[in-house]
Amino acid sequence: MHIIGGKLKRKKLANCKCDSIRPAMALVRKSIFDTLQNFVENANVLDLCAGSGVLGIESLSRNAKKLTLIDSDRGSIRLIRKNLELCNVTAKLIHGQLPKALNKLKDEKFDLIFLDPPYGKSPFIEETLEKLYIKGMLAKDGLILIESELKSNYKVPEGLVIYKEKKFGNTKVTMLCNA
Repeated sequence: MHIIGGKLKRKKLANCKCDSIRPAMALVRKSIFDTLQNFVENANVLDLCAGSGVLGIESLSRNAKKLTLIDSDRGSIRLIRKNLELCNVTAKLIHGQLPKALNKLKDEKFDLIFLDPPYGKSPFIEETLEKLYIKGMLAKDGLILIESELKSNYKVPEGLVIYKEKKFGNTKVTMLCNA
């Protein structure tokens, strides 16, 4: 696994052969960042269910201003730390269960939020989106990107709307913005 664009392009990242981590495929990441283009520059980014940290680190590679990563798995936290060190970048790293871990972020607004939970977690996606919306964590012109299983079915909270959706085999990427 490696970074696909920006100043860290081709930088190899550590990976884990464990079932709890499913990094975003390079094809999906390329499509996401091709769609976002310059939107990432100077963005405050939140990577939820961060796994290896690849989406967040890819954002830093493309000149995001700030990165916060959250994951509930201790192995993921260790892997993210290692990948941040390999890339010589810094980020705020939070170990905690979502959506409760969002309480550790006080009055912070994010321009770009990645939500890439394990497949089959539709109720979890709904709860996390609801918490993000209620806490007002998405900046006015911000985006939430959800990577989920194609058959995943979840409700989008009132106040958020689907901006764009793409399908890649068994994977669906949904972009949400404020209504």
